[in-house]
Amino acid sequence: MTKKLTPMMRQYYEIKGRYPDCILFFRLGDFYEMFDDDAEKSAKILGITLTKRHETPMCGIPHHSSEGYLAKLTAAGEKVALCEQVSDPNLPGIVQRDVVRVVTPGTTFSETLLDEKSSSYTMAIYPKRDYFGLATMDVTTGSFFVTEVSGYAELTMELQRLQPREILIPDSNEDAHLMTLLNAFEDIYVYPYRALSDAYQSLTSHFKVNSLEAFGLEKWPFAVQAAGMVLSYMQETQKTELTHVKALSPYTGNDHMLLDEATLRNLELTQTIREGQKKGSLLGVLDHTQTAMGGRLLKHWLVRPLTKLESIQWRLDAVENLVNHAMFGETLREQISAVLDLERVMSRVSLDRGNPRDLVALRTSLEQIPNLKNTLGRAAADRLSELDERLQELPELVELLSQAIVDEPALNLKEGGFMRDGFHPELDELRALSREGKGFIKNMQQREIERTGINSLKVKYNRVFGYYIEISKSNLANVPENYTRKQTLVNAERFITPELKEYEEKVLSADDKSKALEYELFKELRARVMEDLRVIQANAETIAELDVLLSFAHAAARNRYRKPKISDRGPLHIDAGRHPVVETMNPAGDFVPNDITLGTDDQNIILLTGPNMSGKSTLLRQTALITLMAQVGSFVPATAAQVPLTDRIFTRVGASDNLVRGQSTFMVEMEETANILNNATDRSLIILDEIGRGTSTYDGVSLAWAILEHLHNVIGAKTLFATHYHELIAVAERLPRAQNFCVAVTEEKDGVVFLHKILKGGINKSYGIEVAKLAGLPNAVITQAEHILHDLEEGIVDAGIKAELTKGINPDQAGLFDTTALIEREHGKVTHPALERLKEIDPNRLTPLEALEALDKLKREV
Repeated sequence: MTKKLTPMMRQYYEIKGRYPDCILFFRLGDFYEMFDDDAEKSAKILGITLTKRHETPMCGIPHHSSEGYLAKLTAAGEKVALCEQVSDPNLPGIVQRDVVRVVTPGTTFSETLLDEKSSSYTMAIYPKRDYFGLATMDVTTGSFFVTEVSGYAELTMELQRLQPREILIPDSNEDAHLMTLLNAFEDIYVYPYRALSDAYQSLTSHFKVNSLEAFGLEKWPFAVQAAGMVLSYMQETQKTELTHVKALSPYTGNDHMLLDEATLRNLELTQTIREGQKKGSLLGVLDHTQTAMGGRLLKHWLVRPLTKLESIQWRLDAVENLVNHAMFGETLREQISAVLDLERVMSRVSLDRGNPRDLVALRTSLEQIPNLKNTLGRAAADRLSELDERLQELPELVELLSQAIVDEPALNLKEGGFMRDGFHPELDELRALSREGKGFIKNMQQREIERTGINSLKVKYNRVFGYYIEISKSNLANVPENYTRKQTLVNAERFITPELKEYEEKVLSADDKSKALEYELFKELRARVMEDLRVIQANAETIAELDVLLSFAHAAARNRYRKPKISDRGPLHIDAGRHPVVETMNPAGDFVPNDITLGTDDQNIILLTGPNMSGKSTLLRQTALITLMAQVGSFVPATAAQVPLTDRIFTRVGASDNLVRGQSTFMVEMEETANILNNATDRSLIILDEIGRGTSTYDGVSLAWAILEHLHNVIGAKTLFATHYHELIAVAERLPRAQNFCVAVTEEKDGVVFLHKILKGGINKSYGIEVAKLAGLPNAVITQAEHILHDLEEGIVDAGIKAELTKGINPDQAGLFDTTALIEREHGKVTHPALERLKEIDPNRLTPLEALEALDKLKREV
């Protein structure tokens, strides 16, 4: 038997049918109600009571406190459609309802979920085989940009760099590889969405242009498709025209240094590897921004270092100006601290979600611009002078907002009380009438008590009957003739008089009219603010950049950073370099600085040996971070640094696996290394830490050896190569542009001391057992390990143990080298018959023909 539905439930199911992938918040009076599956899902996520009505599951939440519930649902990856009453509930018939907004993980404005210093991106991906159009929008700020990338590796880089909250893919997508890749990102929600046949027209219509040529997108068809998807999605969820989205910005890999997933992770640019926290990352050290806008821009800069010499120099010169004139910089920091989040304020205003407090925030922020311009007028750096010119004062708007809105308004627009007295004559009249009427009611009660002699007489009000005089039944004999009975109660009667009725109409109508008028005046103010939207957004961008430059200067002064010298090409020289994060975690002066030189004729590769805990990884990372900081435009932790433009920074550091993608630690290591060898150029910086440690010793050393030679002979990138394989020391010795360095260690009576200082030359001990002691392994294990090590070093190994140690070697397996004559190991050195013969040859004594004959013999031996 089909369940008979009420008109209200028919309305609910009709609207729910239009939003099948959303939880529908259905407004009933002062509550949002949910039914059926929505109710069961919401009750579980929100921890609220699930009830039933006519066998239909239902639950509800108060509409006035819905933000917290919305935050919980979107944090769980749910979309929520807000269905409001759009007609007057006092009119006869069923109240008309419709969805006014859809809240999703990437479109929420909830302060509970939004990190004020992080962007909230929604990305659309339009795939075409292994080529992708990407469009990314932050609806909370209005930023909108696109690119096209080739291959899954580049796509992964963009996902890792931008970290979108949600991703849209065409609902017709059949790329299983793409879905596997996206599902590996735990904090990204993926939703299918329709691809638009008229994406181009949709974009030109929104931006009110005839073509996309002005945005440079005529030859970017896949980016256009993605942009059309995300624009349409935002228009549907926000139910507005997105007037604050004023531009579409294309970008390419040539604009900035590309940082792959491994490099972003290993260098801990914006968050730590283990905890995912800002503290302990480079961002945590450099972020002294005073505004939310500056904080977001700083994060953006760190993952997109510049590759244009002029742009880098502009930033560095600006930071130098601020560092050298400390009072100048501190004045700017103090002024800029009064600027609130103009980007998100204007987004809320443009999406009809702004409130009076947003207009106060806008006013107080714009009031700082004359002060900022006055201070910036003293700047010596070209970039600071440009920022001064870009800032535009809006005195008329500031004056209007100052006259209109009280300093501390309430949030609720419909309750009124946020407009200043004296701003609007009609509003003042209505407020005066309302105040006068309320005072009259109070006085009337006292007059009527005195006139009638009824001490218990009350003049009251309720929303149904309005104002009335209530008299108990014991006093009805004293009721005057001009009282008209309005309602009879058990113990009392309610009356109205002509005088009371007249003032009731005045009071109630004045109060309602004043609130309605305030709301209309607010909408007029909002429209006036939108006239200056472009100027305000440009000011926000300018203030954000100034804030980041001030943050760099503050960090430089606080941490003793120095201005690097940037050149187009040449060697990398770092004098007394320090790790910007590690040094902040040690007592002042405890960090041991080191010099580094790479890119000279005889030192393009440094092979670094030394035990764990000695500081090899720190040195590798600090070299990469100093290079990156320089190209971001920041001063660096060194006494001096000469940094050539680097096209890519590659890192292979530490052990990690990716079980979601079915990759072991060694597979991840090899894939990251393959990425480096396939994409690095002679303008890249490479840091490698312990290549080949995830497999057997013979395999590992063979791979590390071959990789080292390939980097030297083929790629030519500046490289720091840390290793435990002491066999590689001999390899580096015969490579003309490679040098051996080691981390200094001293052996004392109670153990070893790590000096954290690098010295030229190799080291022939790992000190692994000493590190194990420091780690707290039981003494019995340490003692046994020392005995075994001694026996191994002296060759005292019985056949069984030797077989066990070498059982992973397959003599029939093809290797990187000819295993028939492979490697003799004597006293820790690696030798080969061909190498020994080569040492005996003096090329200065050979004729060309003899040299060819010698080369032919050597070729046959290897």
